[in-house]
Amino acid sequence: MESFCFANEEGLPIRGDVHAPAGRGPVVVCVHGFKGFKDWGFWPETAQRLVRSGMGAVRFNFAHSGVGEDLERFGEPRLFESGTYSREVSDLREVLLRLAGKDLPGAGDLDTARIGLLAHSRGAISALALAASEERPVRSVALWNPVASALWWSEEERRRWRERGFWEVVNTRTHEVFRITRALLDDAENNGERLDPVANARRLEVPISVVVARGDESVSPESGRLLARAAPTSLASITEIEDSGHTFGAVHPFAGSTPALDRAIGAAVEHFTRTLGAAP
Repeated sequence: MESFCFANEEGLPIRGDVHAPAGRGPVVVCVHGFKGFKDWGFWPETAQRLVRSGMGAVRFNFAHSGVGEDLERFGEPRLFESGTYSREVSDLREVLLRLAGKDLPGAGDLDTARIGLLAHSRGAISALALAASEERPVRSVALWNPVASALWWSEEERRRWRERGFWEVVNTRTHEVFRITRALLDDAENNGERLDPVANARRLEVPISVVVARGDESVSPESGRLLARAAPTSLASITEIEDSGHTFGAVHPFAGSTPALDRAIGAAVEHFTRTLGAAP
């Protein structure tokens, strides 16, 4: 594993890791969701299993993830509170361009003409935006418990958000309370067409796999079903996992895999092996 850190267009650091397989395989970029980060729970395990299957993996933190140099703590809450979807799209674009140009440590050992995206939850918004764009260096997408809307708050919630100037979010794991600024709401309202996951799924020209947990307590499994239905039929597949939730039973710190996580990772490995190929 080789680590990297570079400044995004705001001058903020994007930190990540590149995992290379034994052979010259394709590479999957892992995209974390809201309150997630590259070292959360299942991401290191997922990267290791992708490598064992003959693929490279890239994990990274969005610049506004709120996780700083110590990589395990929300040490930069103001950054987290000012994050937007568009900033995440920009960060992911920069990671993909640097990866495709072999401008990341360890990228020279990967076949960067074969790039896939594996996104969890809110990460689906930026993943679909990039996968559906003409500038994409992306050949395949897999989504875990994805959100299907960038503007999912009710009108009353949005009204209160505007009046107070923030939306209060509690991290149930750490009990930290964050006040998300209006920047996120403004971005969702002003850039809805460009960010819309359903519209971007319809525009896809690359294969997409969706995995949903029927017991997801955070994002309705219907969101994933909607995205799978929106994508071109010949390119889309969906896997539904019973008796599991938003993180497939995984926790942070990671306490080991679960049958549901095994199935989700297995679906991703099968999808990327079929659509990207493995190392020769």
